[in-house]
Amino acid sequence: MTRPARRARPSAEKINGDVLDITAGLIARRGIKDTAVQAVADQAGYSKAGILARFTSKELLVEAALAQCAVQTEAIRAAASDAPAGESRDAAALAGIADLALARPGWAELALAAFTLRRGDDVGVRLEPVAATLLDVFGIDMADATATPLDRRARVSGAFGAIVMLALTYETEASAAEARPHMLQIGWDALGHGGPVPLGFVG
Repeated sequence: MTRPARRARPSAEKINGDVLDITAGLIARRGIKDTAVQAVADQAGYSKAGILARFTSKELLVEAALAQCAVQTEAIRAAASDAPAGESRDAAALAGIADLALARPGWAELALAAFTLRRGDDVGVRLEPVAATLLDVFGIDMADATATPLDRRARVSGAFGAIVMLALTYETEASAAEARPHMLQIGWDALGHGGPVPLGFVG
């Protein structure tokens, strides 16, 4: 009788990435002050000691989670910038946001919080670079947002918000593969583009 194949042990990089994404989601919901290492451990399925063996302190854990979010957001901008400005870049940006939001719900929560948090701690300030990067993907300069027409700014906000909210709530209705095209089309429509999303830029 053959034994069932053992599942491959997740790499340290994957474990760390998952832990940091969980931390990001907790920061978005609770703020830095009320994000406890024990809460991260409980959600990740590890002991508090196991989490601290990887990140040594809550402060380093928080810093790493915020840094991961910033790097992930910058990757969206870098990928979208390869597409021509205009509809093609919008499509690439929507795809990058949707794919990351589906893969990393903690990033989705923290990215949304970058635009909505008004807490007493410094979370909102710490997330300003993330918000600035996401706006820049769509050609909006956060330092001079009014230089972009209000209609465009409103549409970008609507597209981003819709995609992120769908990414955080789709699981009771569909698989990620089933949800993705709906997310992209809704975002595309919110941006005011007609017709289907151009497949050449969304994968």
